[in-house]
Amino acid sequence: MTDQNPDFGTEDFVPTSAGHEQLLDLFEGTEFKVLGEYRTWTDAYFVLHDESATWGIPGSPQLRAVHVSRDLRERTYQADAAELPLYAMAESWLISRGCPAGAIPTPAARKSADDATRALEARVREAGSRFALLTSYTDDQRAEPETAVVLRALDPQDSPEFRVLLESYDRWTGTHTLSEGGFATREDAAEWWGAWMEEEAPPLVPPASPARGPVSSSLPVAPSAPTVTRSPGR
Repeated sequence: MTDQNPDFGTEDFVPTSAGHEQLLDLFEGTEFKVLGEYRTWTDAYFVLHDESATWGIPGSPQLRAVHVSRDLRERTYQADAAELPLYAMAESWLISRGCPAGAIPTPAARKSADDATRALEARVREAGSRFALLTSYTDDQRAEPETAVVLRALDPQDSPEFRVLLESYDRWTGTHTLSEGGFATREDAAEWWGAWMEEEAPPLVPPASPARGPVSSSLPVAPSAPTVTRSPGR
């Protein structure tokens, strides 16, 4: 089921802590729509879209990955969630919490434009811990909406240390492309990031390493990637 308000299946279940109940309360309403979901007898996995994000903090991630686990004997539940900028990253987060790979269908609105995009998204979905999410920015005010994501390798031996993922949406075809670039230093990544914020970024150059791994399935760390402020009027 897609494009419906989330049904977490917690009716007649008691949260193991008030925090779990408060978390799910955030998603009960018309602002969050289900893009994809998968259920078992005990667990439910969701990718939600925050339809109010456009009017919220500029650049904030618009997707939420939610995992609800129920104890059928005790009639209790636990819930966890993460804000993530890309659909494939939300899938990766859920897979790391027990969702079978490929179980959550990709909605038509998230259709990939080409094989290169599908291949890169497959790598992002794979479980792994080689990269941490530093920051992201979703710009849906452009003629062609884009989301830029900055990653950093957790292994100091992994080169290049910084990676950028750029998702571009084509309003005419209803499809998106995903590309990847590698940067040896934070300063190099910051330079590209600043140019992208001004809509003047050069094309990304893919990392040369053939052993590029997936995005970390752990929770995002606090934003510490290159920070560039939009010029007045942006």
